[in-house]
Amino acid sequence: MNINIPGIDTEKAIKNAGSETLFTELLGDVYKLMDTKIEKVESYLSQKNIQNYTVEVHSLKTTCRMIGAMDLGEDFYTLEKLGKENNLQQIEKLTPAVLNSLRSLKPYLEPFVSKNEDAKTDFDKATVSNILNRLISAIDDFDLGAAEDAVKQLLSYNCNEALAGKLDALDKHVTNLDYEDAKEVAKQILASL
Repeated sequence: MNINIPGIDTEKAIKNAGSETLFTELLGDVYKLMDTKIEKVESYLSQKNIQNYTVEVHSLKTTCRMIGAMDLGEDFYTLEKLGKENNLQQIEKLTPAVLNSLRSLKPYLEPFVSKNEDAKTDFDKATVSNILNRLISAIDDFDLGAAEDAVKQLLSYNCNEALAGKLDALDKHVTNLDYEDAKEVAKQILASL
């Protein structure tokens, strides 16, 4: 499969992700979280909340590097440094263009959003507990692929609305590379089963 996205070093990204399959899943994940992340950055900037702004641009830096958008990752790194220096003037000057560059990737990433909203598997407490424990281990080992796989398996189960909401939150945390939060939610779900 020849993936050609402007500004993305596909070879480097596939190496980072571990496989082409994981890379393409990552592209779909980034597509899904992009709007929320951009809104958060803009919102923190408009509130002049530099601390949270810096956390968000740091996360976007990591995300861009993961998908091979190296130049964009560097741009977010610059914003992160400016945030740490509390340089609001430069942040306000540079942020809109960097966010627009990120937005411009969106149409290229859309085809990678997984369309497999297939039939759900019947809920099985033991299996779901096993998968959650695997997810926690994967997070502890910084094994991105295993963490993503575990979440995908969890999302394939039929479950009540409360649990479905928690699984969605878990999916977002793993997608956003917020591993500490993901671990916390996984433990909460385990405790509630």
